[in-house]
Amino acid sequence: MIANRSRQASVIVIGAGITGIGAAYHLRESNISYLVLEANDDLGGVWNTQRWHGARCDSDFIKYSFSFKPFLSPRCLQSREQIHRYLRSVAEEFAILENIKFNTRVTAAVFDIREKRWVVHTSQGTFTSQFLINGNGYFSEPHVPAFRDSDKFGGEIIHTFDLDDSRTFIDKDVVLVGSGSTAVCCAPELARVSKSLVLIQRSPSYIYEISNKSSLFAVFCQYLHTIGIAFPVKLLRFYLQWRDDLIFVGFRSFPRLARWFFKQHWLDTVGEESLQKHFSPRYEPWEQRIPVAIGLKEKLRRKEIVIKTGEIDRFAESSILLSDGENIKCDVCILATGFDLNFLKFDMYVGERKISMAGINFYKGVMMGSVPNYFQPVGVWHSAWTQRSETVTRFAIKIMAYMTKNGFRAVSIDRKEVEYSPGITPNYIMRCVSEIPRLYGTYELPSIDNIFSYRFNAADFNLS
Repeated sequence: MIANRSRQASVIVIGAGITGIGAAYHLRESNISYLVLEANDDLGGVWNTQRWHGARCDSDFIKYSFSFKPFLSPRCLQSREQIHRYLRSVAEEFAILENIKFNTRVTAAVFDIREKRWVVHTSQGTFTSQFLINGNGYFSEPHVPAFRDSDKFGGEIIHTFDLDDSRTFIDKDVVLVGSGSTAVCCAPELARVSKSLVLIQRSPSYIYEISNKSSLFAVFCQYLHTIGIAFPVKLLRFYLQWRDDLIFVGFRSFPRLARWFFKQHWLDTVGEESLQKHFSPRYEPWEQRIPVAIGLKEKLRRKEIVIKTGEIDRFAESSILLSDGENIKCDVCILATGFDLNFLKFDMYVGERKISMAGINFYKGVMMGSVPNYFQPVGVWHSAWTQRSETVTRFAIKIMAYMTKNGFRAVSIDRKEVEYSPGITPNYIMRCVSEIPRLYGTYELPSIDNIFSYRFNAADFNLS
């Protein structure tokens, strides 16, 4: 059921990224009226806004794509452009596009306690709904470290957040700063369009390189899907998630074995000395997300990318000085230093009480303590976002359906203190760990949670 761009709907979905589009599909299939409010002029979320060289998903896309529209390809990973085209095609095929209101930035959402409805204030006026699904993502502003004497640098300093892959640096010595997924994805593609490229990392990360070719099993499952036999792709998606969860648990449980694995993975390419200096992190495997590389080994062999590990001491007019005294020539410095987290990009009130995300209990990644009729589907940190966000969305719709059938108008969970330790500990989480919601009620392993953790029980909720 479509809301036809009216200012009232059963559900308002905030954000037309992968979470919002997935929510719109499942609401439509359940015949629930909805309206999607999108701040930008196009859909896609980060797959629309993040346009730096090499931007892509680092999860198998057959698993990252929607369960109702699996993306078939001989390649495991897909580029930002391809993901954006895929999301648009889904929105068009399932009549979601016509129900997205673009250039509509949410500034505040207020739950009217008496009417038991949300009043959503935006740059384009006010909208109302019984339920709110927030898909505004969790990345906020780019994280830009302060570097000494950066104001004296005669070249350009730009964050990947503001970088467009149409730019070339053929006559420039480029320095890329970072060691996470953005840097690892960006470096090989940036090297193609730069005079030279030096990658400076404060400390190493575990990196795994793939050929980006789907396995014969995956190709066969996809072929069967094209001739109308859908079960093998469902089996493939489950296998890939089970494999990822098993690796995550296995590496965390047996770190020495995991360190040996990564040593063997890189030793022949970089040699013992470089391995110890540039590919031996201070933390254990899967304490932080593992970047997936494509083409990095070849660029290193051909010296088209040079890695330097160390602290940046300061900038000079045409170079960067490391703390060990090394001077690196630089015309353009590109920061792949990540983002700051922000789970709520607008003010939210229940009555006159303002809601803060800091430390709030977050039940199963679906509802937050004392916030009625509000759902915020999230994925897991170590795997494909949609493997849990879709499940959470379907779970939220089960709650809505139960309420409609039994005449309830509001649903919530109690506010309470819960113990929480992030599943992984990268800098972008640890910088603001005290400010983020406290997730509980799941195993944080989609292969298990999708079977056991999302069985609806009305007794788990406050219904009125």
